[in-house]
Amino acid sequence: MKQVVLRIDDAAFEKFMGMVSLCPMVEIVDVDESAVPTQGQLAVRIREAIMQLRAERLLRRKFDYAWLKVAMDSTDDLPSFESAQRYLDYMRDELMLDDLPCESSISKMMDMARGQLFYWTFSDTSDAQETTRRNNIVKRFFCLMRGQK
Repeated sequence: MKQVVLRIDDAAFEKFMGMVSLCPMVEIVDVDESAVPTQGQLAVRIREAIMQLRAERLLRRKFDYAWLKVAMDSTDDLPSFESAQRYLDYMRDELMLDDLPCESSISKMMDMARGQLFYWTFSDTSDAQETTRRNNIVKRFFCLMRGQK
């Protein structure tokens, strides 16, 4: 026997449960509705992660916020934003953050990241230390989001 843990979006839950009921050899052991954070809880975690990045002085340049946007946009369980302005609106209005970059500094930089998340290269620099620094911002953000110190 195997045990599988799945994360199912609320919109697909009932349909999924209906399909599972068609297979008598599958048993639902537990449904944990608190496992997935609500939008409010998620916003708090994002805000706390950004505040920690600031405290650790990892967001050295205003354009470093662009890497967080690109990372969130490429991750299913985090918010994604259709524009730099919507991202900044979210940061300002939902997360209540101040001292944010302007829209143009985010827009200009978000297309610079290339490749796979955590292993990006950047079209605006060939400096290996700068590339590592930028990737480390995103790695640290995800560690903080997962509750890892």
